[in-house]
Amino acid sequence: MIPAALATSHIVLPLLPLTLYVVAAALLARSVRSAPEPRVPLLPALIAFAAVATHAFILFEAIETGHGLAIAITDGASLVGWVVGCTTLVVLLSMRTAALPAVLLVFAGLLQTGTGLFAGFQEIHPPQWEITAHIGLAALAAGWLAIAAVVVVLISWLDNRLRSRAPLGLLALLPPIETLERVLFRAVGGSFVVLTLALLTGLFFVYDVMSQHLAHKITLAISAWLVLGVLLWGRYRFGWRGRKALWFTIAGFVCLALAYFGSKFVLENLLGRHWG
Repeated sequence: MIPAALATSHIVLPLLPLTLYVVAAALLARSVRSAPEPRVPLLPALIAFAAVATHAFILFEAIETGHGLAIAITDGASLVGWVVGCTTLVVLLSMRTAALPAVLLVFAGLLQTGTGLFAGFQEIHPPQWEITAHIGLAALAAGWLAIAAVVVVLISWLDNRLRSRAPLGLLALLPPIETLERVLFRAVGGSFVVLTLALLTGLFFVYDVMSQHLAHKITLAISAWLVLGVLLWGRYRFGWRGRKALWFTIAGFVCLALAYFGSKFVLENLLGRHWG
């Protein structure tokens, strides 16, 4: 049983970075409405940095056991959210756009709300750089692909509104579809490269796929890699965009999400087993 005070802290603590993420997003959205020209709004950028830093501290405290890392499924989502938050800061400072980062910051905040809520199986004992690198690379690939999935949803939503001549509302604050597509394929390309490295580092500690309960995870991860590879090839060779890009990105994201979160949930929460 988890003590009541500890359980309460696991619920309350993630509210701090969530609040900071949402406040930063609201200020970014307001800055776009009041001054749509490209610029870096200092106050929301600082608040977003505080959100990412607080998120990192709470996440590390939740997964570090003193003998290794124990990552529950909600902590895995939080780790992906932290990648989204860090990447959003880079996008905000480098691309000088505020509307898209506002959406992504809220998304990062939502992903971290379950940090420390459940106990996880110990992943690393004793700590090994291969497994640590694999987990980090997998989280990075999932985070960038999650960003791509969010961008795809925004593109689809914006395109449907434009085609139906419906009022755009807050969607009017977003960059043009062409800009969103550039962000989409940068995220997909980065995710593909990092996922390739994650699969390669995974080879260091795979000695028996069946006894380590890795068959489903590896199959789904390779499926995601293939889907992303086909999408990037289609973009380069045939200029794919629009609905093709949408469905391939969503398919890749679903495969990768199932590879980690789906397999982890079934293995640990339903079967009481663990990888490795």
